[in-house]
Amino acid sequence: MDGSVIRTDLPGHEAELRKLLRAYFDEANEEGQEWFDDESFGAEPAEIVTADLDRLASAAISEPLFLAYHGDELAGSIQLKQLDETTAEVKRLYVKPSHRGEGVGRTLVETLLSEARVDGFRTLRLGVAPYHGNARSLYRELGFEFTPAYEETQAPTEIHDDWGFMERSLRE
Repeated sequence: MDGSVIRTDLPGHEAELRKLLRAYFDEANEEGQEWFDDESFGAEPAEIVTADLDRLASAAISEPLFLAYHGDELAGSIQLKQLDETTAEVKRLYVKPSHRGEGVGRTLVETLLSEARVDGFRTLRLGVAPYHGNARSLYRELGFEFTPAYEETQAPTEIHDDWGFMERSLRE
């Protein structure tokens, strides 16, 4: 990746993250509607973006946000959400289409893995859509394994059979 990743809190990044998350949810809704053949699939992007920003602003951990930059341009992001004292959830890996294939996603996940270990987490969990094949492959390459749905997931029960739930130990 030709750029840098910073770990940060939300203040000072709201506007650019709002725009990036809006693109994430617009794309995810479109792909989900096609995958599930359901025009009503997905959440209202403006509402879920606001909920994400609120969650990040009140996060239980310090600096839950990882931002990848290519020069001055925000190229992608990923989030870390604490589930309990030893477990965290990976949220919202997204790389702008213009920066895909440059290693941005891998660098974001690898940075998050390293930082989550430093934070003292022993396990990471995530949910990944069935239509996000590249993300699924990346997570598998980085040691995540498929598991049953976990209690804290926000994925609706009716899509659990299609959704991918993954976990990775951070113990060495």
